[in-house]
Amino acid sequence: MNVANPVPDQQSPLRAEMIRKAIHATAAVMPVAYALFWISRSALIVLLLVASGIALTVEFLRRIVPSVQERFNSVVGTLLRPRERHHVTGATWLAVSCLVAVVVLPRHAAIAALWCATAGDTAAAVAGRTMGTASAGRKTLIGSATFLLIAVAGTLYLAGFPPLRAVVIAGIAVVAERLAGRLGANVGVAIASGVTAWAVSSGTA
Repeated sequence: MNVANPVPDQQSPLRAEMIRKAIHATAAVMPVAYALFWISRSALIVLLLVASGIALTVEFLRRIVPSVQERFNSVVGTLLRPRERHHVTGATWLAVSCLVAVVVLPRHAAIAALWCATAGDTAAAVAGRTMGTASAGRKTLIGSATFLLIAVAGTLYLAGFPPLRAVVIAGIAVVAERLAGRLGANVGVAIASGVTAWAVSSGTA
């Protein structure tokens, strides 16, 4: 009797990416809570300090303790991109970049940076993977267009920037996301949108 060869699950990479981005999307609670005064700046800084501290500790330990690396891979290995298995993960970069944004930037600029780096980047990835034609790690026009719409909405209604400034901030964030290099989109988007928001924020804070 001939036994058919198992067919690889072509949906596995997409499923892993969707789970990854669903987790990523929960971070969008931060700019919403900060904008609506559900959390103070000091409390948000403490939260991000704890998250960043835990993430950096895990990053350090998994490089020097083989058992930690093995345990880490067994728990979240399916969600990691290939490069993240031996380098800093996107989640760690996200936590650290959000912390820096809240510490350094004025409130409205920090809200814009956090929103673009969490909700905007997630929306771009989901739209690009489900409606675009590129594989993971490649940018699509529909992903960038979705990013722009989500980023404009949050920068306008949460951060309180006027429409034109919101479009400028979101546009710069989209460019940063498309040009993201070795550090990934999280750091590039947070820095680009935050600095731009700070530069154009006169009269909005």
